[in-house]
Amino acid sequence: MSRISRLRSTAFGSRPLSEALGRKNGFGLLRLLLALSVIFAHAMPLGVRRGSIGAIWSRGQVELGGLAVAGFFVLSGFLITGSGVRLSTARFVWNRAIRILPGLWVCLLVTAFVIAPLVARREHLLDGFWSHPQGPWQYVLANWSIGTAQPGISGLLTHNADQGFNGSLWSLAYEVVCYLAVASLAALGILRRARWAVPALVVALYCYMVYQAIDGPGLRGPIYIHTSLPEWRLPFLGSIGMEKLVPLGLLFGLGAVAELYKKKLPMNGGAALLSFALLVGSARYGGFYLIGLPALAYLLIWLACCMPGPLTRVGAKADLSYGVYIYAFPIQQGLALWQVQKHGYAVYTGASVVLAVAAAALSWYLVEKPALKLKNIGLPRKDGGGAVGSPRPSRVAVPASSV
Repeated sequence: MSRISRLRSTAFGSRPLSEALGRKNGFGLLRLLLALSVIFAHAMPLGVRRGSIGAIWSRGQVELGGLAVAGFFVLSGFLITGSGVRLSTARFVWNRAIRILPGLWVCLLVTAFVIAPLVARREHLLDGFWSHPQGPWQYVLANWSIGTAQPGISGLLTHNADQGFNGSLWSLAYEVVCYLAVASLAALGILRRARWAVPALVVALYCYMVYQAIDGPGLRGPIYIHTSLPEWRLPFLGSIGMEKLVPLGLLFGLGAVAELYKKKLPMNGGAALLSFALLVGSARYGGFYLIGLPALAYLLIWLACCMPGPLTRVGAKADLSYGVYIYAFPIQQGLALWQVQKHGYAVYTGASVVLAVAAAALSWYLVEKPALKLKNIGLPRKDGGGAVGSPRPSRVAVPASSV
């Protein structure tokens, strides 16, 4: 079946996800658009000092940055679970590490030894910059293992001290928790032999969110439910709060369920239209984190299936989404300090996008892509006996970030 016929069938008919997705899909473009959305969202509080986009319209339920992070977790759940099914546990963990850590480490070094000194010079605080107890070296050493233990550097950026130099890095720890969950399920054979446990876990998380809604904010609460929920201190990952882990885990789980049941999950335009209506309606009138989040998950997967041909090439060979995400925040902090925002929101956001994409391209070609060549070291591709009874991998092209 031709690409156009498949798109028409998915948009107007109903086909299983495994057939509708095909080798060419929109995951790469969607990930990049979500990363760019975070830039547009952060431009308001970091640049023009206004409220987050969508917060007032949704009555505090969600804003653009939170929606983008939610979308990231859905797509990651789908792609990463596919890797967990295909690969041995050791190779899965190794591939995840070399995909995330080298880019993060270089970003920390650039932030500490390039951006921070420029900020110190701008703020006339070079004296004591290197000897400060929370100086640049301490910043790198405190944050190298995913968790952000030290957000600031040498007392700089006091106007926005709560966010520090890179407020976007907080979500990486939660994503790694989800990766570890996939690795554990794969090691136990659940992804291949008892996959029903994954939707059961997703239902349990959803029921817990329903309970929190009844017990707390009701249907107009934010995505991240209660600040009074327990908080864990995990080795290497730092502080993990249940108020974020539960909804983000649900989103990741919805993507995982889509991957595991892609031969049975129907994709059609009518369901996508309904999902869009539920997404917008719940964001406006209430119940977004109970109704809108599942709707967002279905809508994103459907969009990945229906992406026009030329757009499916985005991210297939050069995935800039991760670099955009980790570099945008410090770049926007610097631009705000140099008062680029005085020329207006459009100029400030445009400069942020251009510089973030440039930094992401350098990160991809100089750091991330070379690191990915290490994925073929002598580790078993499958766990012993794992191929028995395991689903045959579908012919689906995925972004380079999900190898």
